[in-house]
Amino acid sequence: MNEHLASLFAYTLPFHVAFFYALLVCGALYLLLTQFGVAGKNYVLRIRYFLPIYHMLLSFLVLTGLILWAYYNYEPKFNAIKMLVILIVLIALSAIGYKRLKKFAVTGELDKFKKFALRKGLCDLGLVVIAGI
Repeated sequence: MNEHLASLFAYTLPFHVAFFYALLVCGALYLLLTQFGVAGKNYVLRIRYFLPIYHMLLSFLVLTGLILWAYYNYEPKFNAIKMLVILIVLIALSAIGYKRLKKFAVTGELDKFKKFALRKGLCDLGLVVIAGI
């Protein structure tokens, strides 16, 4: 541990926890956005406008996590590695989800995307909870 960074750790930890809860709320909001209003013409736009907020929260979590990890001198601890792996999986799932959204929007098969988005959203929420444990 780096005692010189103790005050920075104490200042950053509440932000990291707040961003974690905000990401949980965003995950639930993603499920709501994708499961309701499929027949509406703004369905795809709602999801596309929402995704930057989700990615912004992921980047805030990464930034605060790296600051917190500096307090531990970047030692490879289990929780830190677990969070990094889950972060990579969340980014990959988001990219896959966006690609499928574009594909199904062009073909007009948004009901298929709705089914995929339900599985993806539940998986995202599960991964975020696992990272937070």
